[in-house]
Amino acid sequence: MKRISDKGKIPEFFNNKRYDEYYKNCGVVKLAHEIQERKNISWQINQIFEDDYITPITDDDLKDEKFITIKRFKIIDGKRIEYIPPPRTIEQIIEDDKKFYLRLIEGFAEQTYVEYPKLGKILNSKKPMEIFPRFLFDCRPYIQPLKEATDDIEIRAKYLLRENVDDYDEYPAISINLDFSDDAIIADVKKHLIQLRKQLKHKPKLLPPKEYLRKLKNFRALQVIDILLWQKLTDHHIEYETLAEFLFPQGQFTGKQLRETIIPFTKKLLDSKSNESAYMFYLADKK
Repeated sequence: MKRISDKGKIPEFFNNKRYDEYYKNCGVVKLAHEIQERKNISWQINQIFEDDYITPITDDDLKDEKFITIKRFKIIDGKRIEYIPPPRTIEQIIEDDKKFYLRLIEGFAEQTYVEYPKLGKILNSKKPMEIFPRFLFDCRPYIQPLKEATDDIEIRAKYLLRENVDDYDEYPAISINLDFSDDAIIADVKKHLIQLRKQLKHKPKLLPPKEYLRKLKNFRALQVIDILLWQKLTDHHIEYETLAEFLFPQGQFTGKQLRETIIPFTKKLLDSKSNESAYMFYLADKK
């Protein structure tokens, strides 16, 4: 592993100005979209380092397990033609895939523009890809302040692909008698909540929405995620104090805080089963 202790050697495309410009008007839905995109790429990058990332698929491959050939298609004179490109070794495929993901990371904070005949170059502010579709292959983490009756088949179907629904069933539940007034129910829930927190010694972990988003931006979470992904792909490690000086030139956070607080927080954003990640999507859903 190559270690970097000089902030001047950190790639220029990670500079603060570039990210600040791109994310200055980033709302909760956009932030959730950005996190989801990085979550997907993080999973794909991790697959590269698995032993079974590439498996032989042709007869020749099965014999010597050295070369991989993949059938591809191209359009010539309107016809779809099948062809087989020159074989690449497993190592070549892995290196090509690493380069592909590096290009994606480098382009994360890149503004895009659209050319209009009369208006000239205009910032492309199109709505991000719909990542909160209200249909069945919705695979966002499940998180709500109040637990739903998930034994109900229709409710289960609604959250079919949300992997953490079963975990959520383990949370404390409250039964409500709807014959009482709303005020009486809310007062009793508040009283019960105080007792429950005291009994389980469980204090709130998730900040109010505005504070949570402020924390995410102050930690430069998206920027940190991109740097972590880059380090994994390139086998580099930026010393914590060096990275802290690069990200927080005004001394807002030290290398120790970066290592013990900020990086663990950003890693949780990439974990679909973490409250930090799920809460991000919960806030976006409320919009």
